[in-house]
Amino acid sequence: MKVNLHLTLLLLLPAVLTAGVERFLQPLNLEGRNQSYSLKKAGFLRPSTSKSYQSFNVSSKNNTFLTSDHLERLLSDSLKHRYQASGEIRVNLSTSWQPMKVSSSPIIKVRDISPDELSSSCFIRFSLWDAGKKLGDFSYPLRVASMNDVYFSTKNLNRGTKLNKKDFRLRKVDILKQHASSVSNTTILKGFELQSNLNVNSPLKWSILSKSTLIKKGQVIDVYASGNGIYVTMKGLALEDGVAESLVKVRNLSSDKEFHAKVLTESSVKVHL
Repeated sequence: MKVNLHLTLLLLLPAVLTAGVERFLQPLNLEGRNQSYSLKKAGFLRPSTSKSYQSFNVSSKNNTFLTSDHLERLLSDSLKHRYQASGEIRVNLSTSWQPMKVSSSPIIKVRDISPDELSSSCFIRFSLWDAGKKLGDFSYPLRVASMNDVYFSTKNLNRGTKLNKKDFRLRKVDILKQHASSVSNTTILKGFELQSNLNVNSPLKWSILSKSTLIKKGQVIDVYASGNGIYVTMKGLALEDGVAESLVKVRNLSSDKEFHAKVLTESSVKVHL
């Protein structure tokens, strides 16, 4: 009886083992599942379900649009480089621009500008390039601003006043329009004086400036002479007035020899032996 029972169990075992296996052999249905694949550095693909991950698509291009704002920035950089302008150059298109699709950072090649100088308004001709491909030639009228820090007076200054930095403050303005010919912060004020009165909160302009007379005729001054390894100082008599960096005639008080020397300060000149 036991033998028959064992035999029966052995015959039923394969059926038990195979029961339900067919459900594992059915094709997998992936429809309706959000499953993407990300590319690993080793070159293998692994499943990814992260919502923040952007699928890798080798056929896609990073296309974007060249807007008028972007074009104006490119033109600003081109004008700043062309004229080696200081400060900030701002450009505005005078007519509308239709956004253009580009695949990389486009560049501008300026053909010509009229007038050929930095001006508040101009007409520019340029070509536009993207990834080594020419997109076309364009012509546009522009409005241009050159924003620079210039000197404004902090108090009323009279004619003949020698300029001192403490009497001014800086303000960023457009030097191509109403503030044209204003003195920028890159200018050393020492050595200049006013030719006319300047009211408080007024811009300092070149038209009302002149170089200060540092050396006056008949003044005894220090003369610094150098050259060929020699450096000497002596006393001299100025024979004419002189402004900063100008040449004046000087007489050596010891030898009565006359020569020309460059004005350094209000009491000294320099001569090269």
